Parts: sequence; C-alpha cells; structure tokens
Amino acid sequence: MSREHIVFNTIFYVILTAFFIYIFVREKKIVAKIDEKRTIFENYLVNKFNLNGKTSEKILRKIIKLVESLGSALILVLIIQKFYIGNFLVPTGSMIPTIIPKDRLFGNMVIYNFKAPEREDIIVFKEPIEDKVLYTKRLMGLPGEKVQIKYDRLFVNGKKISDREYTPLGELSYNEWTVPKKGDVITIVPGQNYNEAFQRDNIDIEKVQSLLKENGAYVSQLLPDVKFLVNGIPTGMILDFIHDQDILNKLLKGETVTKTLDEDYYLALGDNTNGSYDSRMWGFVKDSRIKGKALVRFWPLNRIGLLN
Repeated sequence: MSREHIVFNTIFYVILTAFFIYIFVREKKIVAKIDEKRTIFENYLVNKFNLNGKTSEKILRKIIKLVESLGSALILVLIIQKFYIGNFLVPTGSMIPTIIPKDRLFGNMVIYNFKAPEREDIIVFKEPIEDKVLYTKRLMGLPGEKVQIKYDRLFVNGKKISDREYTPLGELSYNEWTVPKKGDVITIVPGQNYNEAFQRDNIDIEKVQSLLKENGAYVSQLLPDVKFLVNGIPTGMILDFIHDQDILNKLLKGETVTKTLDEDYYLALGDNTNGSYDSRMWGFVKDSRIKGKALVRFWPLNRIGLLN
C-alpha cells in the first residue's frame, strides 16, 4: 500500500478490522460452522477410501482436525503480523546498545501506510542488497537532505543533528550525499564498458550479472567507478536499480542510465557505528521497502520496554 492512496488504505483497514471484530463476536458460531464443514469433508474421505470403523478412520479425522486448526491459526497470525503488529528477531549487533542480538520486537505495521517515516524512527525494512532479508536500523536522513559525517557526527544540511557517534566508513566516508526524493532525476554513470573488460580478462559475464543481482553490494567491486548522481550531483548508491536486469545490462555495456524517481528514499544507520552494515556501505532505502516501525521489545523479559 502507498500513502498516496490514504482513502484506499483507510477503507482497507476498516474492512480488515471489521472482519476480525466479526470473528471475535461470532466466534462460537463460526467454529461450529467450520466443524460442520470439516466433518462433511472427513465423511467424504472416509467413505471414498472405505475407512468406516477402522483405526485409520480415527487417525484421518485427527489429522484433518489438526491441519484445520493449525492452518486457521497460521493464516490469522500471518495477517496480523503483516498488517498490524510484526514480530521480529534481531540477529546482529548493529543497533547496540538500543537493541542487542536475539532481542525480539513488536513492530507497528500500520503507521507508515498513513504517515511518512521520521528522523530517529527505528525502522524495519527489506534490505536492497540481496533483496531478501529484513533489517532493523535507525532512520537518520530524510528525502532531499544533504548528509555528511564529520568529526564522527552526522551533519544534515550543514548542521549537526545528533550527538550519537557515526564513524565515516564505507562509501559515505567523508563525502556529502543528497538523499534522493520523489521526482529527482537519477543518473547512473558507468566508468567503462565492463563487458569488454570482462571478455578481455576471460571473466564470465553471466556470473558477474548473477553476483550483482544477488548481492548489490558487489557494485563497487565488480563495476568500479560507477557513479550515482541525483539531479547531476554525486550521491550514494541506489541498489534497487541493480536488481533491474535491463538497467544492469546497460551498465555492463558502459551505457549511462537516467531515471526519474517515483519514490522517496532515506538514509538508515545503525546505532553501533563500528558494527553496523548500513547506508554508509550500500546507499539508500526506498520508501516502499520500509515495512514498519520497531515499537517495543518483548523479549527477554528483563528488558521489556518501548524502543526509542
């Protein structure tokens, strides 16, 4: 869902919430109806396979009941986690001391369907490197802002905005980046015709393409000197484009690619500055990748509390 369609989002959540209220209020009748349908299905299978009176009949009925119970519960849990309250396990120490490895969090999966993320929000998002895993980082740069790390602090539009330490690592280093916003023109300029270089060095081009699509962080290694420009000004990587096969093919041929952005982007950093693999290394996070806001730690029990 997109915030551009707030009316649609509102209608969707009203209907979904009404559905859950209906289930809660009519629970007994719904369960009875499900039991009735399940029994009809059980009887059909028992008769079809001639299991009447046999031990296998009892086993079959127990299996069907168990599958139905687990299936119904799983569907409801998945809907709740996707659209209401997400349940996340943090495996790394990138957000120490705010979040430590093995912490379990509840995330607000509703909020960003109605309002834009804000600075200092701890966001849960699908990373753009392999396009597979959910990351938890702190959102520190907003669309259109100029960001830079100086004196181990983050500066936005020339002003220090936080006393939290940020080491100038990765691609950001001491450079100044402009965080892309919707409507900006992004230009990706390759440093050479990489296909010719790969052929000359007997490197498998298809393998390079596969590596780049599976792990966009290889861009600076496999395609050296590729530059990303926002409105003509050098900025950080936008790895979403590397996962587009047509764009990747053009870059490998040494062709410049120009695109007008249809989404805002953000800078996401880990609180554990020396132990976080974040935007400093792999660039920006687009709006639609952000799934929710980390809200509260519920495990371990001795560290339950709101996250900020």
